[in-house]
Order: sequence, then C-alpha cells, then structure tokens
Amino acid sequence: FKSLQGEEEQKHLEELLKTLIEGPMKYLAGVWKDVLKHYAGNKECKLEDYGSSVSTFFLDTKLHPLKVIDTWILSVYEKIRAVITKEHRYGIFLSHQGFKEDRHGDLDSRNKWIMGEIKERYQEKLKFSGGEPVSIFFDKDSLSAGDSQIESMLFSACASDKVMVFLDKDFFARKWCLMEFFLAKQREKGVMMPFKIDLSCVPIPLPDDIVYTEVADGSEATKEIIVRKLQKYFGERNREDYTNNC
Repeated sequence: FKSLQGEEEQKHLEELLKTLIEGPMKYLAGVWKDVLKHYAGNKECKLEDYGSSVSTFFLDTKLHPLKVIDTWILSVYEKIRAVITKEHRYGIFLSHQGFKEDRHGDLDSRNKWIMGEIKERYQEKLKFSGGEPVSIFFDKDSLSAGDSQIESMLFSACASDKVMVFLDKDFFARKWCLMEFFLAKQREKGVMMPFKIDLSCVPIPLPDDIVYTEVADGSEATKEIIVRKLQKYFGERNREDYTNNC
C-alpha cells in the first residue's frame, strides 16, 4: 500500500480486509452456494422462495449477522477512505462475478457480452469536462500482473464515483463480490448502481433508497436514460482529479 504511512498500519488494514473476505464474506457466499446447489436439484421451488428464506435468516437470526458485518465494514471503509489517493479513483467501477468457463473452456458469452458492451458504450459516450473519456475500472483490463487485489480492487471500489454492481445468481456466491457489495453499501446515496441480470431475488437486501435497474442489458431507452444522467454528472468533473491507471 504505497499510500499508507508505516508498515504496521499497512499490515493492520491488509489483515482486516483479508479477515473480512475469508470470514464473513466466505460464510455468506457459502450459504448462497448451498442454496444454488439445492435449487439446481429441485426445480419445483422458485429461487425467490429460497432468497426470501435466506434474507429472513440473515436479518432475523439472534446473531444479526448483517448488522454486525455492516458495522465492521463501515469501520474498515472509514480507514480506507482515510488513505486512498486519486490514483484509486475511477469514474466508474464495474463490479461483477467474473466470467465462468463452460465444459469446453469457453467464457460465459452472455456475461462477457454484457460487460464488454457496457464498457464500450460508456467509454464512447461519457466524457469529462475537457472531453477526455471517463476512466472505468474493469478487472479484466485494469489489473496487471503483480498488482495487489486488495489495493487495486477494494480501494477503487471505495474511491470511484460510481460503483455499478451487476447481480446474477452467482454474484452472492463470490466472497470478493460480496466484499465490493458491502463496501459500496457504505457509500453516499447515488454512488451504488445495482443492475439485476438474471436474479429474481436478492438474498442480501439493499437500503430502501437504492433503486435497481431490473435488467443490465435492457431496453435502449433505459440505457440512454442512464447514459444521459452520467454524461451530465461527469461533464461537470475534471480529468486531473482521477487516476492515470487506465
């Protein structure tokens, strides 16, 4: 962590994040993985029935796991915000569950198409006040060999202006996705932009003031409304306030 002061502080924050990923995030991901396995073998049930049960469990169990996790992550988020620099700040951070390979070793074509189209569309249409293209964090293109995933990904999720979260059935079964999801939840209103791809339910509910776009690859009208809002937002911002890592 080049931006942190002192090895002890660096080590402490890194260990906190690793503990969150390998502890509560792994636990929550494991619960949803079990749900997906059971659902795959029992098509008579609807996924939203499972999602409702999981959500109720997370919210109502005496341990209050979501409340505890949110409190813990808020504390870590505040520590991250204290040390991030503009080199972690992108215009848009794309959070997704990654490209799965089929039995032939080919990447999931639908998710690959959705993410590729979204990045291409935004790079073409979104400009800063000086006409420069808006910087976009997309792990497939933004991470280099030797980069620290904790700094490159999680710090950028805390610093970027917009965090677009693409929710499909497998998103909540990925501990890194959940880490990005919970960090984005801590941000001020308007930062987190959740899109549902093929998910009929959300096992970990968002605050009431966060509105979903139901389908990430939806109508052209919906896409253009989002683009126009983002054009207005970034058209009032200066390129020099953002990372050069793009």
